[in-house]
Amino acid sequence: MNYRKCLTFLLLVLFLGFIGTSHALAQTGQAAPLSPNKIPMFVDPLPLLDGQGGPIETVVFPATPQDIFMREFKSNILPATTKLPNKVPYTGTWVWGYRKTDVLPVTPAAETYTGPVFVNTRNTPTQIKWVNHLPSGKANSNVPFWWASIDQTLHWADPNNLGMFMGMCSVPPAATDPAQCFPYDGPVPAVVHVHGGVVPPQIDGGPDQWFTSDGSSQGPQYLTKAGAGALGNEAVYRYPNQMEAAPVWFHDHLLGGTRLNVYAGLAGGYLIMDDGTNPPLPAVLNDPTKIIPVVIQDRMFDVNGQLFFPNLGLNPAEHPLWVPEFVGDTIVVNGKSWPFLNVGKGTYRFLFINGSNARPYELFLFNRTTGLPGPPMWVIGTDGGYLDKPVKVDPTLRQKLIMMPGERYDVIVDLSAVTAGQNLELRNTARTPYPAGAPVSGNTTGRIMQFRVMATTPASPAPVGYVPAATDNLRTSPIERVSVAVGTPPVTRQLTLNEVMGMGGPLEVLVNNTKWIAAHTEIPKEGDTEVWEIINLTADAHPIHTHLTQVQLLTRQPFDTIGYTTAYDTAFPAGIYTPSVGPPSPYDTANADGAIGGNPAVSGFLLGAAVGPLPQENGWKDTVIMYPGQVTRIAIRYTPMDAVSTGTNHYSFDPTGGDYVWHCHIVDHEDNEMMRPFIVEPLGGATRTYIRNTDY
Repeated sequence: MNYRKCLTFLLLVLFLGFIGTSHALAQTGQAAPLSPNKIPMFVDPLPLLDGQGGPIETVVFPATPQDIFMREFKSNILPATTKLPNKVPYTGTWVWGYRKTDVLPVTPAAETYTGPVFVNTRNTPTQIKWVNHLPSGKANSNVPFWWASIDQTLHWADPNNLGMFMGMCSVPPAATDPAQCFPYDGPVPAVVHVHGGVVPPQIDGGPDQWFTSDGSSQGPQYLTKAGAGALGNEAVYRYPNQMEAAPVWFHDHLLGGTRLNVYAGLAGGYLIMDDGTNPPLPAVLNDPTKIIPVVIQDRMFDVNGQLFFPNLGLNPAEHPLWVPEFVGDTIVVNGKSWPFLNVGKGTYRFLFINGSNARPYELFLFNRTTGLPGPPMWVIGTDGGYLDKPVKVDPTLRQKLIMMPGERYDVIVDLSAVTAGQNLELRNTARTPYPAGAPVSGNTTGRIMQFRVMATTPASPAPVGYVPAATDNLRTSPIERVSVAVGTPPVTRQLTLNEVMGMGGPLEVLVNNTKWIAAHTEIPKEGDTEVWEIINLTADAHPIHTHLTQVQLLTRQPFDTIGYTTAYDTAFPAGIYTPSVGPPSPYDTANADGAIGGNPAVSGFLLGAAVGPLPQENGWKDTVIMYPGQVTRIAIRYTPMDAVSTGTNHYSFDPTGGDYVWHCHIVDHEDNEMMRPFIVEPLGGATRTYIRNTDY
């Protein structure tokens, strides 16, 4: 590592330590944190889908168009037996969530904030009216962390159109609360992004498509299908659902505020089931009632049992409230802290979603009764759909299921050999920042949930009834693998991941050293396949997510970070690294590798052999882990997923008329510049069947 990388890494670790010891600190606008040791484990059952007798609302399409409301309400995240320091009984945590009805729970608190889950059939459109009924101001909200953590020095939605406040708190304010320097107290902006969806840009739910809870303002790219109310706090999106059967999900994507809206609870599931075009698929795998969602998030709570979010920035003169990466001390699954699930001696199907802000997970099962790892997991699908064949992840061989924020895995576990009465735990060993940061706590963040194996199989959730094998075929035909060498695709891009340091630590994080507001640089052509070589110059891993497309991970390869960073720094016009101004050379001028992007050629700095994806990554993905000190190569096809690479391929919809984005899915990073818009150049003469102002 060079000096800059070492300093970045050291400051991140120090910051993580600060977060871990912050229980002694009363942070701005919030009550003191609650120790996770006060929260009992494995007390409440895992919330299931309502079709399985659980509280997670489910909508099975085809159905009439749905109205989904964003609301603030109470949810029983912690067990009722949680002992709060103030001796007041725990009666629920105020959250934000998506609901099928505008009527709040009749009971004092809902049993989950997760959801709803939409079950869609491939090639059958789904129409949803998203209604923003979140609070119109701080006085109308019971979620104090949100109002205490909106950092208006970031490039954010800015509903009041005040502009960025960068530098306005360059000296410590007289008030003891730095947030009083420029508090936001207006309507909550929000927008819904279907993560993994292949959709027109107007309904992508991009960061500039937000709309406020009172309808007073909308983002510059806000659009809606006919049917939204005149108030302006609604958007009607009609999704084509033309991608392959896959575990898609949806969440808020507010510019500069995603980390807060998602942390408050705005996330749900969006399954796309097969439409009968994939005959080898075992029929039971197309039964949504046999799918058990496992949405893993980390949270912190205050002494009143409410959500706590650290908001003391490392660079108070620039960003007084933004923290580089939030990691919580309490694991929440499907909206419950450390739940349990009663299961029988059969095979169960789990849909794992990493819905955390920044925390990675290395997941494996551990038999608490015997003290041995196992049983193994069988991965049958990734972000974008089914693998060719099931892949075994066996903890007895030290194999774990690695997930960074935004990633999903479709998993089957065979419990038939587990003795009734034994308890299994889903465990985690991933360090944060990943992969070489601080270790997890074995007593808290190292434990996810518990499985209790019963002598009699519970009626719900029912076993899936499919025993996977490595020889099974899950697809009609294998995924067409993109096999390209440098310079052979129409476009190869070499792009960097950068961290800009301030006086106290990370100031912002960038893709290709370029801020969000710079002119479009990634302008792919519809029908083309591009190879992106992502050169990670930071000290930790980043899950890079691309909108519109599913991608294929080709290889990862170490590179000489010192040598390349020296060449990179000296390539800038001033001869030294200049942060936030874009790449050192003209973007569209090819380097010695024939790659555009404005960066020095990386081929002369590569070390050792390129390594292909892990077997469980060897499918369609929309979120890919980019490790530090490595070049990660992905192939991106700007065509429908099932289109073959030969011939002329195009989307059923016009992919123009708005921005897509690519970004890091550590949402604290994307909220502070680690995100770039891109536009697609359409294929001339293409016949479109999904038409603007008619279908969407």
